[in-house]
Amino acid sequence: MEVAIFGAGAAGLMTAITLCERGHRCRIYERSRQSHEAGMGFILMREGVDLLRSHGVHLDAVPLRSYVCRDSAGNILMEKPMPEGACAIRRRDLMAALMRALPPDAALTFGAELERLEFDRATGRVTAACLASGAGPARIQADLYAGADGIHSQARLALFPEWPAPAAQVMELVGRVRCPVSIAWAGHKFNKFHALSGGLALGIIPVDAHHVVWYMQFDSRGFPPPRGNAGPEALRAFARSLAGGWGHPIPSLLQETDFSDVHLWRPVDTDLIPYFHRHNLVLVGDAAHPLSPFTSQGVSSALADADALARHLDAQPDPEEALELYTSERRRQCAPFIAQGRELTRQFLSVWDASRLSMPLAK
Repeated sequence: MEVAIFGAGAAGLMTAITLCERGHRCRIYERSRQSHEAGMGFILMREGVDLLRSHGVHLDAVPLRSYVCRDSAGNILMEKPMPEGACAIRRRDLMAALMRALPPDAALTFGAELERLEFDRATGRVTAACLASGAGPARIQADLYAGADGIHSQARLALFPEWPAPAAQVMELVGRVRCPVSIAWAGHKFNKFHALSGGLALGIIPVDAHHVVWYMQFDSRGFPPPRGNAGPEALRAFARSLAGGWGHPIPSLLQETDFSDVHLWRPVDTDLIPYFHRHNLVLVGDAAHPLSPFTSQGVSSALADADALARHLDAQPDPEEALELYTSERRRQCAPFIAQGRELTRQFLSVWDASRLSMPLAK
């Protein structure tokens, strides 16, 4: 089967790996090499790591052994073991590992973005995908079209043009810094500092031997971010105004961060769409189910999508029946993450009560 995959993030690359293993021919289209290589890092749950290894993707990740919740001064409020097998990794390193595992015959084209899909009015099947590329418009055809094009997916928009996906109330600033002092301090711990008045926190995760990723979560209503396409100095001033006086090592982290690489992340808060496919169009990863950052399940869920999609296509002679089973399995497994993400958001926005603290991870 010829498969066209839109997006070369974790979802798109893993989809190509799992489908190529089963004899399908995959072509991947990615908007830009820069966006493919961008990003900071994240937490991976054991299920995601195990899936990667089962498909020949080998990681050099940092094991996370405990979660430490602190107040803004750095005092420990709670410490708990992380789920067994949890780890942290730079996004760049995960992309490189996936690229190494990608079969040579899986064609990857940069500078090509899904612009629209053409449908047969009688059957509802996709007949072609139109791409916007540096070489001009292109029209491609395939047996199966897989949207792995992120939270603002054009493929999802084609399926559900009116489906609401409002911006989440909690936004994030995400940065990465090379800081030996912070690496030594962090060890194998996921540390998170909280303003006990609610609505503001800063997490610190070691992602390799030299770098930590920090992310500041904030209530955008209580702490409005800089407007428009804010530059590095505006983002630096915003971060310092919120957490510049917090406990060690936050002041030095902010001081040493190159804010030209800091990203202001605007998640969405949306219900699960009714199905992840229609005829010969299927969605994977954030395109199918944008999850709250509080869950730390986004990447692991994208990997699980790719694995489930390949399994069902391999087991069922009728591709549409396989996609039905894929939708049913993955919607059932993702629904709790949507609910838990909203509950974790509610807790985050509330005044903190040390007796009711919970780990900010969905299970």
